[in-house]
Amino acid sequence: VLEPKVLLFDEPLSNLDAKLRRQVREDIKELQQKLGVTTIYVTHDQEEALAISDKVIVMNNATIAQQGTPKALYNNPKTTFVANFIGDANIVVAQIENRNGTTYDISFGNIKMKISSNYDLEKSVSIALRPEKIGITKEKTNNCITTKIIHASYVGSHYQYVVSSNIGELFIVSNETINYFKINEEAFLTFDVGGITILQD
Repeated sequence: VLEPKVLLFDEPLSNLDAKLRRQVREDIKELQQKLGVTTIYVTHDQEEALAISDKVIVMNNATIAQQGTPKALYNNPKTTFVANFIGDANIVVAQIENRNGTTYDISFGNIKMKISSNYDLEKSVSIALRPEKIGITKEKTNNCITTKIIHASYVGSHYQYVVSSNIGELFIVSNETINYFKINEEAFLTFDVGGITILQD
């Protein structure tokens, strides 16, 4: 009605239930794109931030921690704070075994991998492991970590696990809902290089 130059939403959906919140945010996004009004949308709901935005600015202690597209922030967080705020992340320390230009041989636990980075890395580095990029199996394979299930939750479309390992507790999301794991069961983890991000802190 007023045709403002900028609209500000300050957590408008916080009191709605999950299903209605999803429907209303889709309506807001559709209306915003139809009208073409620049909109600043404040939220603490990470999924909401990713779903509704063209550009995300993550704030930490009143300063900008990182900004970019939702996909860029999720796939390439620069710090531990951003990695944990945009989705879930397991933060572990990896050792630098060798370097060849921008390619590094790293190891964490019993895992050995090659990753590329433009950072000048020495000795060790913090990495973020996305839970949905971690493979979990009942059979031991090459280049895997042996773990034990300490928490298992069925959430409809997938299982969520917390496992204990020689690199600490790890959170894992698995789409396998038939051959699932039980508490105290042994499990073996493999890692997708596409789910590993080098952090600056």
